[in-house]
Amino acid sequence: MATVYIHFTEEQKEQARCTDLVDLLRGQGEKLVRSGSEYSWRHSGEHITLRGNLWYNQYGQYGGDAIEFVRTFYDLDFPKAVQWLLEQKGSLVIAQGKEKTREQRPFSLPPKNRDMRRAYAYLLKTRLLDREVVEYFMRSGLIYEDVKYHNVVFVGRDEEGIARHAHKRGTCFQSAYKGNVESSDPRFSFHYIGTGPNLYIFEAPIDMLSYISLHKQNWKESSYVSLCSVAAHAAVYILQHNPQINTVIPCLDHDPAGIEGVYRIAEEVQRLGTYQLRPEQPRFKDWNEDMRGQHGQKPIPASEHTGVIRMKLFCRELTQQYYGEKCPSYPLEYLRDAYRKLAGIPETHTKSIWEQSWDMAGTAFLLAKKWLETMGKEYSEKQYEQLLFQQYAPQHDHAGYAARMAEMKYKLESLSRSEWEQEVLPETVCLEQVQKVFSLSADCLRLFHFVEQQEIERQKKQCLSQQGGMVYD
Repeated sequence: MATVYIHFTEEQKEQARCTDLVDLLRGQGEKLVRSGSEYSWRHSGEHITLRGNLWYNQYGQYGGDAIEFVRTFYDLDFPKAVQWLLEQKGSLVIAQGKEKTREQRPFSLPPKNRDMRRAYAYLLKTRLLDREVVEYFMRSGLIYEDVKYHNVVFVGRDEEGIARHAHKRGTCFQSAYKGNVESSDPRFSFHYIGTGPNLYIFEAPIDMLSYISLHKQNWKESSYVSLCSVAAHAAVYILQHNPQINTVIPCLDHDPAGIEGVYRIAEEVQRLGTYQLRPEQPRFKDWNEDMRGQHGQKPIPASEHTGVIRMKLFCRELTQQYYGEKCPSYPLEYLRDAYRKLAGIPETHTKSIWEQSWDMAGTAFLLAKKWLETMGKEYSEKQYEQLLFQQYAPQHDHAGYAARMAEMKYKLESLSRSEWEQEVLPETVCLEQVQKVFSLSADCLRLFHFVEQQEIERQKKQCLSQQGGMVYD
């Protein structure tokens, strides 16, 4: 697929390049450790050093600026990386020490148009939203049409009713324009707070309004928030300030990015406390596509996450193969030896890596099963399959081979240390160790999947080369 051309001025590219990475990652809910004037970030076993808008991978021995960071860890091409960073500018700080930094202007709403004909036409006819739902938000002053470009503006207000955030969406035919107004506070993106226990989370305002239009009955009892980006700032703020909420319902797009987003939100929510997580997926690509399908139009279909599909299969096959097997006498020593062998295999020796990583995954599985049985806990084969799959996090699949190996080594060393700390462990500590072992098993399967994908790509390139096609790296 060809890269879509998007024109950026040199000032825009420099602004994106100068994004402060510490603020970016903190906004994503990531944990950072300060070390002098730098910060450290652990990402799927990789050790990343951050300073302002610059980063460096200590294991991979490479780095770059903010644009390269987003391209590397968010899997975006150059235009999309720049566009995404610019869309976050309302929540980010430009890194200090750069010559072309500029002072952030105070937040202000775009001027309103005298009427809302274009906004109504876009929301009701193009997006097929329910008229009562749209009129409710318009009467509340949360949706209006701006005067200069006739964009639909979605307003986010704080507890005092003061506008603190605005998201714009183009209304022109086939317009793809969308973005946050400069200096928007990401904690107050477009939302509605009800009195009930449920919080529904969406990627964009149109998704949120589409869902409400499809589920109108008693909708005002629940709370809804549109993130207006990939970050969970607003959802976190709502949970921290609304104790009546006990159930979080991520409703992101039904595509690989949306699926990974659900996992990210789950990680963030689990850090905040005990909440029930109940994700909902649209039938088609997103909730507005579900609206189109309901109105007899042809919707964009959903797309699944290949990593999730393959990992489910791997977890099933591994459990079926090892469920009735006996754990080795010295499993941790066996795993340490197996890792040393794996680390000595060249990355190009695909078959040997497959065999060794699968063997390690099976041994780790048996060790976790043995510890659970020692604690008097018995599970069915299907339950073990689910316990193993629960350790998989697809949002971390963008790491390379070295990072995956480093993460496996880190977990194995952690288990080795705990083995000698004390002979009798409390049950809570034992369960933590069991989770680590299951996680190690899942990491071995992730390495297996990564090498499998690399081999598929290598064979595709080889095939194209033999056919005389051009291969671009």
